[in-house]
Amino acid sequence: MLLSTSAVGQLNQDQMTQETAGSPLETLVVTGTRTELAQSRSPISIDVITGAQLQQVSHGTLASALNYIPGVVTKRNAKDGYTVQMQGFDGDHVLVLVNSQPLIAPTGASADLDQISVLNIERIEVLRGAASVLYGSSAMGGVINVITRKAEKNSAKFRYQASNYTQNSIDSGDVAGLYQLDVNQMILGWQGSLSAQKIDDPGFDYDENTLAQSAPTTDKKFVNLGLARTFGEVNFSLKSRYFSDDKIKLRYAIPGQSGDISYLSNVHQWQQDFGVSKNQLWKIQGRVLQHDETSGDSNGLRDAEIKLAELDGQYQWQLNEVTLISGLVLHRDELYQMKQGVSVSDTDIGVSDGTVEIADKGRNSIEGYTQGSWQVAEHELVAGTRVQYDSDFGWHSATRVNGLFALSDDKHDLWQLRVGAGQSYRVPTLKERFYVFDHSNLGYMVLGNESLDPETALSANLEISYHGTVAKLLAFKHTSNVHFPRLSLRANAHYSKAKDFINTVTDVDASAQTGLLISQYENVDKTYIKGVDLSAKLSWSKIDYQLSYSYLHATDGSGAYLSDRPTHQIKSNINWQLPLDINALAYVVYEAGEHPSSTQTGIEKDNWLSVNLSVNQHINDQWQWNAGIDNLFDEHQESEAISSGLLDVRPLASRRVFAGVTYQFY
Repeated sequence: MLLSTSAVGQLNQDQMTQETAGSPLETLVVTGTRTELAQSRSPISIDVITGAQLQQVSHGTLASALNYIPGVVTKRNAKDGYTVQMQGFDGDHVLVLVNSQPLIAPTGASADLDQISVLNIERIEVLRGAASVLYGSSAMGGVINVITRKAEKNSAKFRYQASNYTQNSIDSGDVAGLYQLDVNQMILGWQGSLSAQKIDDPGFDYDENTLAQSAPTTDKKFVNLGLARTFGEVNFSLKSRYFSDDKIKLRYAIPGQSGDISYLSNVHQWQQDFGVSKNQLWKIQGRVLQHDETSGDSNGLRDAEIKLAELDGQYQWQLNEVTLISGLVLHRDELYQMKQGVSVSDTDIGVSDGTVEIADKGRNSIEGYTQGSWQVAEHELVAGTRVQYDSDFGWHSATRVNGLFALSDDKHDLWQLRVGAGQSYRVPTLKERFYVFDHSNLGYMVLGNESLDPETALSANLEISYHGTVAKLLAFKHTSNVHFPRLSLRANAHYSKAKDFINTVTDVDASAQTGLLISQYENVDKTYIKGVDLSAKLSWSKIDYQLSYSYLHATDGSGAYLSDRPTHQIKSNINWQLPLDINALAYVVYEAGEHPSSTQTGIEKDNWLSVNLSVNQHINDQWQWNAGIDNLFDEHQESEAISSGLLDVRPLASRRVFAGVTYQFY
């Protein structure tokens, strides 16, 4: 089975057999319409990656797995975390959800994919393009919705995986370890679940002659607890999650002083969820999140406390031929930040061991949305609107229309057209408005801007897709004795015109006056983003193959290219079901054509290629093993180029060899 499927309903081999027999079976998705709908019937294009696929390609978190979905770009940030880009919009404009509710961001902006475990995940749904009508602010570029598994029977499973950074390990004996435990048990009529994961990663170093370490030593822990029960038609669920992350990376020594300077990060995050629902008729769900973090260089640490609370209610009803969904969302964010090491006294806050940089900033919002769906024969039209009142920025609204049109009436030779157009918006985050990142000792500062305006955009997309057989597409005569390959094709064109796009720019005057490189968040008057995503999938017998290409053109109003966005992306993967229940997978990622930012002095490398291999086998009902290699040709960034201010788009990660075993207790 391949790593991703298109919204035309790309099915696994068993599903295809059933479809050929006249009984279609498809993945149900919820992200495009907020109700369960067959993937091929969604008016909004949705990609899906399953939990089984995640376990095959990831090393415990979403960071690696999402990189293999066509058109999705993952980026490593300055804090050694990972964010995502889709259709030219960066991580601040892509909303990451768990069960349709937002996750907290470690910096008050984009969520860190490396802090999201693949434990207990049923599937991930990826919506590329504007989604503010259904999901509000921060969904201008798309949505990644992590759907967790609903336990239905008693089970227990343990997994261990070891890996090593060949040639670049800090110590030749260093081995990274991944430990996973997943237990489901019925308790007094309630379905209980416990999942735990631990990741020990020693990091790696490309140059043994320098003190600086290329990647940090990390220790991550994830614990998830859940209870669920159904009373008649009403479902109840309670979930609790804890996450911790410790990182340390040597950076440099101060001449004439003893001791070394390291980058440190210590994170503790708590999450509490509850949900009540009645079938597809109505649901109420709530989430409270708290993220405590101490991070920075060891001689300039900062404490940050970020809080999020959200209550979301939704109701669905039928009005003649129209299905209506309406919802109300209450949301609150809080941010507090203090710089350690300077003795001051603030009697209002009660702090005496540091400098308060952001003093208990917060924002509230109330949002209402309505969406109607009209189905006529095999066609469907969806229109919706959202209104938001923000405590700091007042009223905002977005309206969007999407349509799905069947261009053929043969279920086994299906041509479809999807079109969409509408508005989106994003309110500046607390980080963008109040952030203070003072590293004067290193020669730079990043500052927030309280004068920022909300972002808005108009966007449109057009997608045509085909799902059928090679024989029918080429008009071959079909015979019942011949099994022709299944074929899925997709071409998607998108265009967005954004106003007041928030970006980080260099303050030339302030930099000249202070002698420091000072960057600040500012609104860019106009931004134009356009591109094309092409994808093809071929499934034949026990072999699946997929090839995708994405083109992106992103500029500001003056025609200058936006940095940190690849112009070209090619992804290819092949999955082969071998005898003895062995599954082999190979995938390739290629990106090219990034443009340097205003702070970069030139280009070292503006393209990269990664080849990855993995194999797994189910020995019996209890035992399973897997092994593989990431970044086969060990293509990675050059540390000297980065320190010299050059653009090097190659991934930081070194070649990694891994092997693991899974045991199913019952």
